[in-house]
Amino acid sequence: MLLPVTTATASVLGIFFVLLSIAVSGERYRAKVGLGVGNDTSAAFGQEHTASRLLIAVRRHGHFAEFVPLSLILMLLLELGGTARTTMISLAAALIVSRLMIIAGIGRAAPNLLRAGGNLLQQLMIVTACIVGLIAAYKDLA
Repeated sequence: MLLPVTTATASVLGIFFVLLSIAVSGERYRAKVGLGVGNDTSAAFGQEHTASRLLIAVRRHGHFAEFVPLSLILMLLLELGGTARTTMISLAAALIVSRLMIIAGIGRAAPNLLRAGGNLLQQLMIVTACIVGLIAAYKDLA
């Protein structure tokens, strides 16, 4: 592996990132808020969506900016380290499909399977990349 310390660090932090994201999702579920933070622009579970088109666009962009850089950094480190092409293509496909699902899902009344499924796929992609990275870094450092 070319960059074992950076790969291991990004992998551990990637897992932290997913855990923090899961915590936010749990709080959204407990508060019954699908979008926003619970004010009058939020979409409650099972209710018609009242968020503005601007808020929806901002969250689509923000969610992308929150997840894609780490995903790409992990992929870069794995590919530099010689991870198998089939693994890399699988990670890339999961990243792209998850982003499309999330883009389509944000703005719909909660709960919705597109957003939830996209988030789950995105998080599984990151965790998988982190596990692959940690294994590769361990082998290189041992």
